[in-house]
Amino acid sequence: MLRLIGHSLLFAIVLFSSFIPTFAWDEVGHKITAYIAWQRMTPDVREKVIKTLLAAPEDSQIGAFYASNGSRTLDSRKREFFMVMATWPDIIRDARYEVRNKKYHNGTWHYADTFWQWKDGKVVFIDSQEPGGLAMQKLVDFDKVIRGIASDSEKAIAITWLEHLIGDIHQPLHTSGKVTDGNPKGDQGGNLFLLTPKGTPRDKQENLHWFWDSIVGRNIPNAKDQCDADYLDPLAQDMMKLYPYDNIKAKLNAGKFDVWAKESLDIATTEVYKDLKWFETPTDQYRKHAFELAQERLALAGYRMGDLFNEVFGANADVVSTNASSCKVIRKVMYPVTQTSSVKQTLEIALLDLCPTQPAARPMFTFMIDGKPVMKEYDVVRVFKTEAEARKYAAENKITDSVF
Repeated sequence: MLRLIGHSLLFAIVLFSSFIPTFAWDEVGHKITAYIAWQRMTPDVREKVIKTLLAAPEDSQIGAFYASNGSRTLDSRKREFFMVMATWPDIIRDARYEVRNKKYHNGTWHYADTFWQWKDGKVVFIDSQEPGGLAMQKLVDFDKVIRGIASDSEKAIAITWLEHLIGDIHQPLHTSGKVTDGNPKGDQGGNLFLLTPKGTPRDKQENLHWFWDSIVGRNIPNAKDQCDADYLDPLAQDMMKLYPYDNIKAKLNAGKFDVWAKESLDIATTEVYKDLKWFETPTDQYRKHAFELAQERLALAGYRMGDLFNEVFGANADVVSTNASSCKVIRKVMYPVTQTSSVKQTLEIALLDLCPTQPAARPMFTFMIDGKPVMKEYDVVRVFKTEAEARKYAAENKITDSVF
């Protein structure tokens, strides 16, 4: 999602050339949410989070972003490291770093589009199209990881994704797929809604998604080429003054990811497209209102993120092993796992991990969880030769969800 302001044009060119779902908030927006979260986090929670991040797998290169020495104070270096980590899931998009990209990057995790259209002057949701993107499911999965008994290296990856995804779902267009006659499969979160005149060269085109992603940097540009501490920190502080925690704490809905996303979707359906026309630049009134909405969304994202980490890593927090174990189920699945069906596959009883933390191309399947169908990715942890072996393993490891 995030990108350096100096690189924004380059990313815009790539974006408009491909017209695929892209970033939500640029580097400026993500770092602002992380700064606000850091201000909410207690000193002991900050230390635990930084220590966990530094335990990240070496091939993630997360540790390389931490400045272990220099002229900056230790507290400043830790804060800025935490802020950079909110952008790591975008950094790993760079395909030039093949190992890191293939292992950790997953583009479908950045958004959770609900499809809708205008019909007779009203918003109508399209139930026949399943929500696009896995952002909501991955928020739940990574939340379970940091609350459970996973290793610190696994929790480090989960923290960076949580920092990022919490920001993502507060960008209204990362929850929205507007359907029109011209875009029957949705407008890819506003990527297909052009704001520049017809005939504009592709490398100069601007779209609605880009407009919202880059909204902070365009309204308050880093004209003096300042460092983050001089440019971003005051911006975040101003947003905290504009939307103080105590004034909006009643609407924080701690840990309710679905509520947070619904807020964004409501804004997308009622505000984002209001008074806009294809191939026309938004009016000054629209720009002003959009910036106000964006600032509140960024503040909410930061407060919610900080409170989440305080709850999980605070002095009174307990490791909830049941969350980790609830990710493990025993089912019959086709094995070995392949992208397509194969005559070599057989139906096997297997231990499955429904909360995988490493990005990978995985099968999806509908599981009955607590009596409800849930579409989940999964990894096969091990295969059992007999039902007796599976039952024995389930009993010894407290796997309560076993269906043969």
